[in-house]
Amino acid sequence: MTLLANKPISFSFHEEHDVRIQIIDGNPWFCLKDVCEVLSIANSRDLMAKQLDKEGVDKIYTLTDGGRQQLFFVNEPNLYRVIFRSNKPEAKQFQDWVFNDVLPEIRKTGKYQIPAMNSREPLSNEDMTNLRWLISCMTNRFKYKESWNQGIWFALRRATGVPSPHPFSVDDLPVLASECRRILDVTSNTSSLICQFEKDVLKHVVRNRKDYDTIANKMQTEFDKVKDNRGIQALEKFEEIGLMRLEKRIHH
Repeated sequence: MTLLANKPISFSFHEEHDVRIQIIDGNPWFCLKDVCEVLSIANSRDLMAKQLDKEGVDKIYTLTDGGRQQLFFVNEPNLYRVIFRSNKPEAKQFQDWVFNDVLPEIRKTGKYQIPAMNSREPLSNEDMTNLRWLISCMTNRFKYKESWNQGIWFALRRATGVPSPHPFSVDDLPVLASECRRILDVTSNTSSLICQFEKDVLKHVVRNRKDYDTIANKMQTEFDKVKDNRGIQALEKFEEIGLMRLEKRIHH
């Protein structure tokens, strides 16, 4: 057991998962709780008892923002054992990121830190909270929420030219607001059409035994109308509020 370590370094995976690491004898150790959250592994203690090499697990009293806290950290071999236990698509992405980005930086410099981009002023925590909330508004209506979430973050990164894991800056606000408005139009129209299609199929095909192709063709026509008339779907009030918060910050 390591009695006390420095405040852990953390890096963000997929914009929403912070993973803490400690450098012990020049080697990175990863917070087991954080890794399990990324990979949706519910019982970290059961995993620790049955799957991990006990020599590669350390209970560390760590300095965090909330003060002194006891956390379990695992070494690199145990990290890969945890990753291999997950069936999530993100498991391979997480492994590649750790292997290609985090570990080389630690081995080169003895630490991991996100390089600064020309000393730009990063978005505040309040700005990022609002941005995450706005993206949640876009994705909550869809079955494949996680895929939508990843796609939207990718679109924002591409539009601003800010690669992950660099932080967005205040200078990126105009592009972020414009891109969010564009994507909200897409998600709002798409979810509305999907909802209407489900209602029509249930009412006309399932209950009244009408021809499915007729309903499908009608829906295709509606999709074509939306394609030719961008922006016709009014945004929900809460979506407009999130956009207004983002756009208001541009002028500050």
